[in-house]
Amino acid sequence: MEERVDLVVLGATGFTGRYVVKHLASINNESDYSDVTWGVAGRSKEKLNNLLAELVGKGVNVKNIPVIECDIKNAAMVQEVCRRAKVVVNSTGPYTTLSELVIKTCIQTRTHYVDISAELHQMLSIYKRYNRAAEEANVLIIGACGYGSIPGVMGFVHLLNHFKGTLQTVECYTEIEMPKRVYKLGNILCGGDNCLVHFGTWDSLVYELGNFPEYFRMKEEIFPNDVYGPEPEEMKKSFFHRKNAKVWFPYPGPDSNIVDMTQRYVYEKEGKKPVHYKMYTTMPQLIHLILIIPIFYCYYWLSYFKCFRTLLRKHPRFFTAGFMSHEGPSEENMRDTKYSFILSGNGSVNNKNKTMHLKVSGAHPYEATAIAFMFSAITILKEYSSMPKGGVLTTGAAYYQTKLIDRLNSHGINFEFLSNNVEEILTEGNTTKSKIETMT
Repeated sequence: MEERVDLVVLGATGFTGRYVVKHLASINNESDYSDVTWGVAGRSKEKLNNLLAELVGKGVNVKNIPVIECDIKNAAMVQEVCRRAKVVVNSTGPYTTLSELVIKTCIQTRTHYVDISAELHQMLSIYKRYNRAAEEANVLIIGACGYGSIPGVMGFVHLLNHFKGTLQTVECYTEIEMPKRVYKLGNILCGGDNCLVHFGTWDSLVYELGNFPEYFRMKEEIFPNDVYGPEPEEMKKSFFHRKNAKVWFPYPGPDSNIVDMTQRYVYEKEGKKPVHYKMYTTMPQLIHLILIIPIFYCYYWLSYFKCFRTLLRKHPRFFTAGFMSHEGPSEENMRDTKYSFILSGNGSVNNKNKTMHLKVSGAHPYEATAIAFMFSAITILKEYSSMPKGGVLTTGAAYYQTKLIDRLNSHGINFEFLSNNVEEILTEGNTTKSKIETMT
């Protein structure tokens, strides 16, 4: 029997998988990670070999990197991938339809598992079906290890861990700074280079739209109890609210739900009272709010019909005015896109009110996804003794006692405590040069 490598990237030739492999090859040159062994797996062995040939062209020694052919729907092939890895890094979505066999096999082979699913219905389904089995096998099954959780959720965990006192509320304002050229009318109408999102992300979103009603039903079934208490008055805002010349609205991503599940886990295990949390986002211009929000509400209701979901999946460029496509964003668009999360925590220290601000920022969300994905897997290898021993877990529940944030902070996902007034920070956006608050 061949010896297990530390990580196997499943779906290594896909859009996200290629970025993960690129970063793995890069960090192997760092002393802290030179001992990390890894392999690649995917449906086409030819494409996998071509990927390794690209790495050879960049001076990477690929001699000891195993190449595993795997159709993710083939149980025997999936078994071989899981048998060869200590941690499976699964980048093959949509996870609603493609993750269950891999997760089930990981539990059987006692292989840890991470993915980048932001599909809430899928996450709850996997929790409901496999949490007990994963706990009994001492296997970690951790979803949403990409942009769709790590910056916002781990930012919340970081703020919670560093607040010296009683934290009561956290509000998060997130914004993506995109190149202005992608909004030019000519690019939108004439098929110019305005793509920002790869089809795989869009595909997952379409499945989410169809599964939302079932997700809310399942969440009520799994988490029936109110563990928060009455919402503070200062947290109550209208759907749209203005702040520093920008219009903000509730963030539609999974982060708030993952923060909620994280807090319920910590409350159950440690009795730590949950903190009221809300998350908001904005659009570059008011016209985008007027156009995009109603359109996506229409898509949500029409997604009850399978035929419309099929059309959305087949024609992403048409239904998103070019912002999403099978090809994905160009290197230029990725290079010129940045994100930020500003988290403001309010509470008390020695009976005095205290506010703490944290900024999480970095380059394009797909780069952030690859970096977070890779280090989520590596942290299991390096710090399993500091993590829960097994179970289907959120990122916050899995990594809140680890050094994952330190690893991210030194590789392009920046976590900094701010001494500036948060009103100024939100006004100035991602260009703010902030001083780091001295922590004692």
